[in-house]
Amino acid sequence: MNVTRMAFLFLIAVPLSAQNVLVDSPPVRVGLALSGGAALGMAHVGVLKVFEREGIPVCCISGNSMGSLVGGIYAAGYSVAEIESIVASADWGKLFSSGVPFGARYLPERQQAQRYVFQLRHRRFFPSLPSGLIPLQNAEFLFMELLAEIEYNTWYNFDSLPIPYRAVAVDLVTGRLEVLRQGRLAQAIRASIAIPGVFAPELLGEMELVDGGVQQYLPVEPLLEHEPDFIIAVLTMKHNPETGISLIDITSRTMDIIGVEDLARQKALADVLIEPNVDPFTHSDFARAAELIAAGEAAAEAALPEIRFKLAQAKPVAEKRPVRTRPLSMVRSVRFDGLHVTRQSMLRPLMQTRPGRYLLFDRLREDLVRIFHTGLFEDVNYRLDFGRGDSVDIVVEVKERAYGFYYLGIRYDNIDNVGLGLEAGQGNLWGSGASVRAVLQLGNPTEYRFGLTGTRLFMLPFGYRLDGFWGSIDRAYYEHGEWRAEYNTVYRGGVAEAGYIVGRNAFFDIGVKAYQVGYRRVPQLPAFENLPESRQEWIVGPSFRFEFDSFDDLFIPTDGLSYGIEALYSTRTLSADRDFLKVGVSSERVAPVSSRLLTRLGWGLGLTLGDSAWAEYFHSGADNLPGFAKEEFTSPHKAFARLGLDFKLVNLFHQDAYPLYLQLFSNLATFRRLDLLLVESTDLLEVFHWSVGLGVLTNTPIGPFQMLVGVADFAKPEPDAGARFNAFVSVGREFRYTR
Repeated sequence: MNVTRMAFLFLIAVPLSAQNVLVDSPPVRVGLALSGGAALGMAHVGVLKVFEREGIPVCCISGNSMGSLVGGIYAAGYSVAEIESIVASADWGKLFSSGVPFGARYLPERQQAQRYVFQLRHRRFFPSLPSGLIPLQNAEFLFMELLAEIEYNTWYNFDSLPIPYRAVAVDLVTGRLEVLRQGRLAQAIRASIAIPGVFAPELLGEMELVDGGVQQYLPVEPLLEHEPDFIIAVLTMKHNPETGISLIDITSRTMDIIGVEDLARQKALADVLIEPNVDPFTHSDFARAAELIAAGEAAAEAALPEIRFKLAQAKPVAEKRPVRTRPLSMVRSVRFDGLHVTRQSMLRPLMQTRPGRYLLFDRLREDLVRIFHTGLFEDVNYRLDFGRGDSVDIVVEVKERAYGFYYLGIRYDNIDNVGLGLEAGQGNLWGSGASVRAVLQLGNPTEYRFGLTGTRLFMLPFGYRLDGFWGSIDRAYYEHGEWRAEYNTVYRGGVAEAGYIVGRNAFFDIGVKAYQVGYRRVPQLPAFENLPESRQEWIVGPSFRFEFDSFDDLFIPTDGLSYGIEALYSTRTLSADRDFLKVGVSSERVAPVSSRLLTRLGWGLGLTLGDSAWAEYFHSGADNLPGFAKEEFTSPHKAFARLGLDFKLVNLFHQDAYPLYLQLFSNLATFRRLDLLLVESTDLLEVFHWSVGLGVLTNTPIGPFQMLVGVADFAKPEPDAGARFNAFVSVGREFRYTR
């Protein structure tokens, strides 16, 4: 009986003793250090997922590069699920892009911005090279959206965040490692991810800050000032040779090698080191966020036994502190810092944050986005200067672009061979946003232009253009599908246009066009008998143009609609040699059926009333009517319809920017006046032309590559030429103003 009682007491005493040990054991404060690694650092999210699931709280965080981004957002109070959603859904290509997002520009601005493939800025005619190849303005806007309010509510002190936080960066001015403890959290993260030579430095006072990985890839040491009892370090570093070829891959790997000596010292300061297997990835694999997060989860789960063993019965303490909402500040003044050319009067109407209003960070961020989208600045930021009471002065800090520009375009097609384009000019004249430019185009046509353009007038979206031009173009003449002659036209004159920009995707212009055209090497054919004996004539009159374009890409769109209307009325009243009205209407719709199939539907109408000048005839064939020869149809009228299917075969180089499409197309066209078709003939085979074919379309570093092979007018009755084959090949962006 005594033995039974003793056994019973023993069974009760053992778990009670263990419970007392756990209760009485001192709490352990866990610190977490997160390394850099560009995209590889997204594995940190997976580590945090496991910590949250297993109840391992952290009391302080330090981070470098991507570790500073993940750690900083987590320290600000975001959950792991929210951070996972942010990194997985982010469009990293746009965040790391070098300019204004495609859809944010006015249509004329994005057309001009993408006209040329090579672009270089200059200051007073000396090339201006950016401090980083890729500004991070779009990423910084995201950080503002996520962090501006928590920064304000914690009085810009990283120790007041829900989890105390440190970011590391290197000052290019002094060469010192900087541990960032206060200020705007968004700027600290932006500084820490600025890979030198890839991203522009973050300017903080007198410091020019770049990625801390230059000196400290794994920032364990900054945690020591918080005196954690237990340190876990997460290292996302490749151990195999780098296979990526992007600038991010190469530069990041270089920093890995440079920091080897400090890395060993930082490792020694950690109690547990977690190393996710990131060898299968590259530093630029941002699109593989889910896989990298999974790699972090697997590594953290594998480290759990070691963490539990070293913690023994100690219990990690949770010190995540609440943040009180701070009263809103009243805006006392708004001023601009960094303006040298641009006038403040251009920017103030863009600001909805104004004196006498409360400081609302969503409103302020939208103000800064509008200023950046003018295209006049490389960087737009803000600083708050707090006064007495609840008042604040807002300082909008801007870095102006080099407003001079050199643009270079190159294009080849089997119609006009090689074409070169050079455009040089000066933007933001007198701080107004206007640009003066000179253009030289060599090839067919050869053209010279000089003019003034702009998309804003007194801060309203009024577009305007004043252009003088001289050019020469070679053309071909066909009869019934057979080549008959080559001839040349020389033209010189000018155009003045003004119009209004409607939203982001449309604009219209009204103006006057006046130019003299001369015809050279004109063949002795009946079609040319209407030309003046002098072989010269003036075309003068009002013009109108309307254009709408919602394509998601100007050259290889996958979705969107475009349509346009152009009209020119040449009149003897303004000293023209002929009276005529020329009107052209066209439209194209690109619609995705699935992720790999697109439909393309297009149509166009052209009509001329009166005695049209030969230079204003419509020219069709090859490039705009595949299957036919170069300029096979020269006519004062046209009507056409196109139907195409694009099958996406693969992304070349595993990059979304280089899709490869197989194209199927069909065309139907006529060059008779539509209202006379029924009068002139009832046989549709006599008045319509058609073609079908296939091709390939992809992208290249200098622009789209397209090859189309078509068969035209098969089953066509005599006297037409009947069925014939033709191919069209082109590579490069279309930069020509006249064709």
